[in-house]
Amino acid sequence: MKRIVTLLLAVLFCAPLWNCKKTPDPLPEPSEEPSASPSDEPSAEPSADPSADVSSDPSADEVWGEVTDPMGMEKGAVSVWQKAYADEVFTGPDHIHYMKFFHNGAYTKDLSLSAGTGDNRYEFYRNTRMRYVSCSDGYALTVPREGLEMDYTLAKYGMLFNFTDARLRVTLETVRPYSHDAHGYGIYTGEWLDRYVDRQLYMNLNNMRYNHPKVNESRDYLPGYVVTIWSVQINEPGEIEFPFYKIAIIRPDGQYGRFGLLLYKSKTDQAEEFEAIAKSFRVFAARGGSRNYLPEQEPKDDPHWNEETRAYYHKLLNQKTLDFGAFVATLPFDSQTDIYESQRARFLSEKTRLEGADGWNHNWEIVPTYCHISWYSDLHYFPCTMAREVAGGNGFNGKPVLQFTYQFTTDNNRVSSQDPQGCRTPMWNILRGKYDDHFRQLAEDIKAYGAPVLFRLNNEMNSDWTSYCGMMTLLDPEIFRLTWQRLYKIFVENGVDNVIWIWNPNAVSCPYSNWGEDLPYYPGNDYVQILGLTSYEMNNNGSPTSFRDHYTSLYEKNKVLFSRMPCIIGEFACGAGGDTSGVLKRNQDSQARWVEAMFDDFADRENHPYLQQIKGAVWFSCNDYSGDKVINQLSLDADLTETLRAFREGFAKLE
Repeated sequence: MKRIVTLLLAVLFCAPLWNCKKTPDPLPEPSEEPSASPSDEPSAEPSADPSADVSSDPSADEVWGEVTDPMGMEKGAVSVWQKAYADEVFTGPDHIHYMKFFHNGAYTKDLSLSAGTGDNRYEFYRNTRMRYVSCSDGYALTVPREGLEMDYTLAKYGMLFNFTDARLRVTLETVRPYSHDAHGYGIYTGEWLDRYVDRQLYMNLNNMRYNHPKVNESRDYLPGYVVTIWSVQINEPGEIEFPFYKIAIIRPDGQYGRFGLLLYKSKTDQAEEFEAIAKSFRVFAARGGSRNYLPEQEPKDDPHWNEETRAYYHKLLNQKTLDFGAFVATLPFDSQTDIYESQRARFLSEKTRLEGADGWNHNWEIVPTYCHISWYSDLHYFPCTMAREVAGGNGFNGKPVLQFTYQFTTDNNRVSSQDPQGCRTPMWNILRGKYDDHFRQLAEDIKAYGAPVLFRLNNEMNSDWTSYCGMMTLLDPEIFRLTWQRLYKIFVENGVDNVIWIWNPNAVSCPYSNWGEDLPYYPGNDYVQILGLTSYEMNNNGSPTSFRDHYTSLYEKNKVLFSRMPCIIGEFACGAGGDTSGVLKRNQDSQARWVEAMFDDFADRENHPYLQQIKGAVWFSCNDYSGDKVINQLSLDADLTETLRAFREGFAKLE
């Protein structure tokens, strides 16, 4: 969400205004990290260790029984092994029992492929251990073999190793956009890695504790590397399956541009096992390029839908027209008796003005609203009465459809590593089951509403400004997926049959990282029916990037995986300029031209592939504030006459 309107906060919650989100400027894709020269790499020479002598090891047959090698690769390691791959257990290829070669999404025995380009990864097996080598990323490490399942699904963003009682995610991160020196590295890690993990305040507020001393920038832990490790235990874990966390940054000594990030979580405290894994980590020059292997996502009916909701979804799938709406104010829920009438009047006034002859001269097809779990201890609820009054659409009855954005926050995403309130997230308590009763009430209310609901859950999760982002969950995007699936399960158990689920990441992931990219937050095809899009144009300099360029970039990013999914722009806008950086509304002329060009493309959508999947859009007609100053003028005030004219003429072109 751009920010739940700060004016609305003042009206609804009597809270001060603040800036609770920052929108990053889109960065160009970085050039590929230069391969490190041999002199830049830490020594891969293993230290002497008699226990690593294979002559003293039991044979593979003694440990595992009969060794089966369906790929016929028993001796393959000799031809591909490099000294840089070695650690203290895997000292060389001679005694590796067998190997597997993963190339561009499949196992193969054609080792000649490894010399070329592509995504190349080796699995070397010896007794109870496996040495994993990612040529594409430039790292290797050794993991236990027992119960191991490899997950290459999102290998470009992070390799997942699943064990019987633990999970390991490994990513190789690049320090961007900062300089690759000690100063830039310090800014990057402080901003996007240890902001919460390294705060006792965060531990206290989220019922966690450090259960082992921090390893802090150690050069002794792993020779040739600088290592930092946090050990965290989640108290009262409830249904949290893996309450013990180890989070490690492993950086080649003397280098600041890239580092390994290891996240290990387990059912019990496995400090010794993780230490063995971390000490096996090596970085070397990458060759080839990493890829993801998530299959193309399909537009799938939810099996729990009623016929009305299914009919509306299929209407969206097939329509060539654009549904539109604007967010002007949050719909109050029934028990907000003190502000219900004033908030209702405010919403209706703005809606009437924008739909009218001096506004868009166009009736909304979508009515958007936002709702949090609570405002601190004051629980929030579905706006039953007002939703029926102003929405109730099903795609066929001439009424607008409700887009309900629900957010797992208890403080309007007021995230801060220093603020005693902003250091708290409800995500862990959701998994502890402490909000289940409240979610059941939400389910009951939405089911009672009856009409189809575009249910947009936890938008912009791939960020650092929401209470449910990975920064707030120990750098673990899986927590987002688990909470999403928990709410879905509660809806199913309570008979909700009218919800269409929208997954809506931000266009540009922030932090700039592999672990924090959007796809690691994706709940899965069974839990998502619409892809949400959000790309704002701040336009503070008066030379805005066009709507076409913003959404062509998103189209190119998503087209491989989501080419058949319907899309809705859950929120967007082009600003007219804020008074934090100049004269308020100084750029309204360029804002108007931006809107004109957008509608020109929609009027000719058959010739613009980037628009084919977009079925709806919501303008965020509320300003973005920092204190009492406007960061950007997004509200379509009456004096933005040229912008409103551009909307009127644009809608006329679509008729």
